[in-house]
Amino acid sequence: MKSLLLLPLRLVAFWLLFFAVFRLWFVLWFYRDWSPETPMRVWASFWYALPLDLSMAGYLVLAPVVFWFIGMAMGARVQGFMEQVILAYKVLIFSVLIFIFGANVFIYEEWHTLLNNRALEYFKAPAALMDSMSLPFKVVCVLLYVGFTWVVYRTYMLIVGRKIYRETTGGWWVFLALPVWLAVLLLAIRGGLGVMPINESAVYYSAHIFDNHAATNTAWHLAHSKMETRSTENLHRVMPATEANIAVSHLLGTDKPMETGSLDFFSSTDTTPLNLVFIIMESHTAQVVEALGGVQGVCPSINQLIEEGVLFTNCYGSGYRTDQGIVSVLAGYPAQPDQSIVLLEDKATKLRTVSGVLHERGYATAFFYGGELTFANIGSWLTNQHFERIVSEKDFTSAEHTQRWGVDDQLLLQRAALEINQLHQPFFATAMTPSLHPPYDVPYQSQWHSNTDRDKFLNSAAFADHALGVFFKTAAQQPWYKNTLFVLVADHGSSQPGGIGLDNPGSRHIPLIFFGAPFRQQWRGKRLDMYCNHHDIPSTVLPMLGIKPAAGDFPWSRNQWQWDAMNKAKPRESTDQRPHGFAFFTNENGIGWATEAGKGFYYFGEKTWHQWEGKLDTVSQRDAQAYLQTLYDDFLAK
Repeated sequence: MKSLLLLPLRLVAFWLLFFAVFRLWFVLWFYRDWSPETPMRVWASFWYALPLDLSMAGYLVLAPVVFWFIGMAMGARVQGFMEQVILAYKVLIFSVLIFIFGANVFIYEEWHTLLNNRALEYFKAPAALMDSMSLPFKVVCVLLYVGFTWVVYRTYMLIVGRKIYRETTGGWWVFLALPVWLAVLLLAIRGGLGVMPINESAVYYSAHIFDNHAATNTAWHLAHSKMETRSTENLHRVMPATEANIAVSHLLGTDKPMETGSLDFFSSTDTTPLNLVFIIMESHTAQVVEALGGVQGVCPSINQLIEEGVLFTNCYGSGYRTDQGIVSVLAGYPAQPDQSIVLLEDKATKLRTVSGVLHERGYATAFFYGGELTFANIGSWLTNQHFERIVSEKDFTSAEHTQRWGVDDQLLLQRAALEINQLHQPFFATAMTPSLHPPYDVPYQSQWHSNTDRDKFLNSAAFADHALGVFFKTAAQQPWYKNTLFVLVADHGSSQPGGIGLDNPGSRHIPLIFFGAPFRQQWRGKRLDMYCNHHDIPSTVLPMLGIKPAAGDFPWSRNQWQWDAMNKAKPRESTDQRPHGFAFFTNENGIGWATEAGKGFYYFGEKTWHQWEGKLDTVSQRDAQAYLQTLYDDFLAK
């Protein structure tokens, strides 16, 4: 029977066309990401995408084919009903997929990674997500969605049609063909008869990562990411655990004692413990800090703090999202490539934090943020980490909601400076700024005033810096200022203003500044060139307050004062690279590693290293993989 062949083929053809159209949109939209050496190679993605496209089509066609066969078997009395069921099913599915494929473009614009399970978590806080979009953008999105849905519906009716039963007579004998079709579809889903089922690596064909992303089916990737969310298997294991543990012990310095004696940081004769204030700066990349080689004139306030404080010149953010950054800064825990520990409450509550340690020692604690803390479960985690006073956008008036993301940096920091007065000393306060975040609608006008992504980012960075300057002028007038140590660090880096992509180590390079009136003169203007991460902050700052963390409190955090002392004591010609430090960073694409010798990025799909700067030797490459393997084992064990 001809119809036993035609309908499944029509359905598969419809989905292949659907995927191709959205792939065309993706490729054209991100034309700036085409390979500079072989730009036309991106078009090969349409061919190489077929295995995953066919796999996803197999999933989507499976249920309608079964429904269709039921109608064929039972005859005309149920065929009309089955036609309605199949049509409704298809409309529902492609309505959802239009949203998914469209959201993928928005996500890729921000993160340069495909839509994944981590991104889905942010849809749980739609209000916060919508705040990051301008009204025209929202209107355009709705119109595009409605338009795409109508076009896809008309295309479906053209290719498949409403009347899918060409013969009204039925018979149970038609079920003889069902196993054949099920076998064909399951083969497509699995990707063939090989030992291993299909995965993203089946469509990776290029040394340029964007080409491979274009070839990856968004819906398939999202479904795979969702299924792996609570995986108990370490997919990053590449060596025996004992070998990885030895390498990581060497990297973290736990294989040898590193006693450097006490360092005399502060000139105050007051026996009162120092207060501690963290300022976690949204997206504040080194690309806008002149002292770190960034664009000149954007951040004069930060440059002034650097002149009077301690700058860590080679600090990197391990993750690229706020939920990763806040855990790194407060808990000393590195980011994972495909997970976010703060979203997994059973694991996140096991982390020790700076706030928890200081709370146990009698410090008052407070947290200030201008956005919505329901976003990514951050508010719940902060409460569990002994922040006694938590201020977020709901604690400001509607008139103070000056940005779509919430309360701007200047209003937030001014509120923090004054509310800290109500805390008993010693205290630990953290302010997390929101302004350097899309859509960059800050109430400020700098010399960067065009509507390009670069200028909007630079203008917002200039405003964030201005707000910091105003904060420190206000803080300097408060009674607690002279007995307070400040730590300024970004929650993560940014692809902007250069649009360099989040695999590039330049996008992960961030400022880390220790500043405060109690610093002795010899520490003012000091620069530490060790390669480090912002998850090294807990083990670096707590000893400065005379607090030695308990063994196991911050196992992934390194005391940078010890490493700096070791670096100075080690001859530069030494072959032991440990004293010069390292920095780790990651995203769904792979892992990055930065050392004095070079900076590289290992792509999971291609299983190859890209050297961005200098040369990472095989030992450093092996160290990076050992680090991730051991980190992920630790993550799974929590």
